[in-house]
Amino acid sequence: MNGKPLTKEHGFPVRVVVPGIAGARSVKWLDRITVQTMESSNYYQQHDYKILPPEAVDSESAEKYWDTTPALQTMPINSAIAVPEPGSRVERSAEGKVTVKGFALPSGDGGAVVKVEVSGDEGVTWTEAEIEHDADESRWSWRLWKANLSMEAGRGLKIFSRATDASGETQPERSQWNLRGVAYNGYGETTDLEVV
Repeated sequence: MNGKPLTKEHGFPVRVVVPGIAGARSVKWLDRITVQTMESSNYYQQHDYKILPPEAVDSESAEKYWDTTPALQTMPINSAIAVPEPGSRVERSAEGKVTVKGFALPSGDGGAVVKVEVSGDEGVTWTEAEIEHDADESRWSWRLWKANLSMEAGRGLKIFSRATDASGETQPERSQWNLRGVAYNGYGETTDLEVV
């Protein structure tokens, strides 16, 4: 891993990593491979990383959906803001701009992240961020981004981020609710900012 022998903590002697497939499917401590025509009956395949329908509102009502809901294979496009942190005091530049940094993750089948935008006015206007690395080099990996966002001074402010992949899929404002919150991909945000 990263040019070094795989450690026991990371699955030594062998680990399966499939680009574009959810990390929950990258099995550690692999001891055999079977080829079968149906999904694995393993507990984690059957009861973890499934997006249950909105009708599953508690553990009891979820029971009838476990067997009929497919296991999550890919993750949706997503972004997150790392700087500024929630609740922080942020100084604007002489031009009235705030530096915003974060990362974006591609969806499993939509291609690389090709655009990230940030908003300091709750999504009324958007500013495109600068993304590190060429999209062709980042088909399966997250991408770091940075933006200089014009903002008014104030307290209790928010900044949102949203990403778009090569297929045109854009991160939604809110993700569809599901009992376990699996694959949530609503706008990235940092909140309760004091901008001076």
